[in-house]
Parts: sequence; C-alpha cells; structure tokens
Amino acid sequence: MANLGNAKLFRGLPAKELKAIEKELKTVTHAAGHDIIVLGRDGIGFMIITTGTVTVTTSHGKERKLGPGDSFGEMALLDHEGRSATIRADSEVTLATIPEWNFKSFLKEHPEVAYRLLTALSQRVRQAEAGD
Repeated sequence: MANLGNAKLFRGLPAKELKAIEKELKTVTHAAGHDIIVLGRDGIGFMIITTGTVTVTTSHGKERKLGPGDSFGEMALLDHEGRSATIRADSEVTLATIPEWNFKSFLKEHPEVAYRLLTALSQRVRQAEAGD
C-alpha cells in the first residue's frame, strides 16, 4: 500500500498509529472513466486516493479535481443521505478504503482521524457557503 503518511488526513500521525490504520484498509483499483461514486446512491465506503486523479461533480454541476492524499465518501456514511456528488476516475486510480460497516468503529479507534475529518468537513461547508 502507498505511504499513508502522505494522505492529508493522516499527516503527522505516529508511525504506530499509521501501521494500525493500514491494517484496516483495503486497496481497490478503478479504471479511467469509471464512476467510483454516483450522486444519490448509498455509501459503501470511505476512500483515500493513493494514486491517480478523479473529478468530483456536485449536484449543482460544480467540478473539482482530487489526487493522491485526498479523501472522499465520508458524508454518506455519516448522515446516510446518499452520495452528494459523482466521482469519476480521470486515470487509473488506486484507493485505500474503509468499508461502511467498519467506518464508525474506525473513527472511535482513531479519534485524531475523526477530528481531522470534522475539520475537513467544516472547510468544505465554508467553501460551499462562500460559493467557491
């Protein structure tokens, strides 16, 4: 698995915790052009990009690119409201994933990661409110 220490969510975590996190992740690869997540569908996992790039398209048609170190998929797992965007692989993409059924226990076992996830969500809300 790619170095998780480079993932924004895990930067600066102790090596021992990173090793424990790595044991909980599954690696998945998607071909270029594949819709990894489809707007409105149920969530099946939280994903961290280890290689490749994706395009996120919101329900309002706004697009942004994500690449290695970025993560996605947590919102549908937290609120069970379905996916808030479609995410398509621009290139072959490798993801480190946490399945939905392990997500809550993962956050309980790694409270620093849960806090960082809340920070990232807060930043997204601020960006959305600012119209960025």
